[in-house]
Amino acid sequence: MVHPLPKPLVVETDAERFAQRRSAIDLIATTRARTIRAALFGSYLFRVNPLGPEDAETRAQWRTVLREQDEAVARAASLVQGSDPLQDVPGWVCDWIGQHGAAHPRSVTAFVEMRDLTHAVVIAAEGDDVRQMRDALAEHLRVGRGGFFEKVTAFCDGLWADLDATRHQEVEHAAAAGQAITKTLGRLEQIGKHVRLVSLNASVEAARVGDAGRGLGVIAVEFKTLAEEIQMLATTARRDIAAMTGNPADLGSSPRR
Repeated sequence: MVHPLPKPLVVETDAERFAQRRSAIDLIATTRARTIRAALFGSYLFRVNPLGPEDAETRAQWRTVLREQDEAVARAASLVQGSDPLQDVPGWVCDWIGQHGAAHPRSVTAFVEMRDLTHAVVIAAEGDDVRQMRDALAEHLRVGRGGFFEKVTAFCDGLWADLDATRHQEVEHAAAAGQAITKTLGRLEQIGKHVRLVSLNASVEAARVGDAGRGLGVIAVEFKTLAEEIQMLATTARRDIAAMTGNPADLGSSPRR
């Protein structure tokens, strides 16, 4: 009797893990563009009118831009400290970013400072105190131009460098593990081949002795079934390895029946 084969392995591939870390880096990197957009928009509005945007539509538009930046910077400031307030980023990715942040405390401080400044601009924009609004925006611009943009870029570049190095190591480890498993599977297939040969010899011997060989014939059938199961298990394992490594060569070659 042939036993059911195990289900294919379901694992988180290196490509999926890479994509998760890349998405987290993108979340941090977007703070640079959003900060520049909010700063330039605010500077333009006050350059046109020192008293700030007059019409309600323009004021509402600027507030929307500021709120978007406020949310993005606040989330980035949490990520560089190892947590995600929205809990969309996997915990292990947050830990990875947090470790990088711990090694670059000045960058973390820059994110936290920009978070506080952005929130101050948002609060000022919600009110009617034009002077407070202009002062908050001026400080926001000063810090942004004073190194925040460069720190965001440097922080993300560091994450990318670490990601590339980690991925290279993962590929090497996966390749080594795949080779070891493939070698073991090759040995397993050889055993299956020998079991099939034993089954064939037993069948021939059972047929030769006639009725006296019925028991041996039953054993021969079981050996044949066992050999087929070994072959199918090895084939399934090779397919799983190829799926995990993304290398069709890991399928190898199976001995013919």
